Amino acid sequence: MIKKNNKKRKIRKIFQWQDYLNWKKMTIQQKINFKRACLFPLAAYFIYSFLLEFTYPILIIIVICFLVRFINKNKLTK
Repeated sequence: MIKKNNKKRKIRKIFQWQDYLNWKKMTIQQKINFKRACLFPLAAYFIYSFLLEFTYPILIIIVICFLVRFINKNKLTK
């Protein structure tokens, strides 16, 4: 049958809040990961609010661009 390898493996910690309580003892990589984790919801909110506000103008611009490409498709240009 299949042999199972029962060696103990180190599990990499991705996000442990206890590690982030002491800022001075953190490594540079941990600081960067913490900043990314904190700023991601803020960036997602700004993108969501921007798209909520400007969805229709963006769609109108895209439709106009495709319409112009479709109209000019069979014309010869110099």
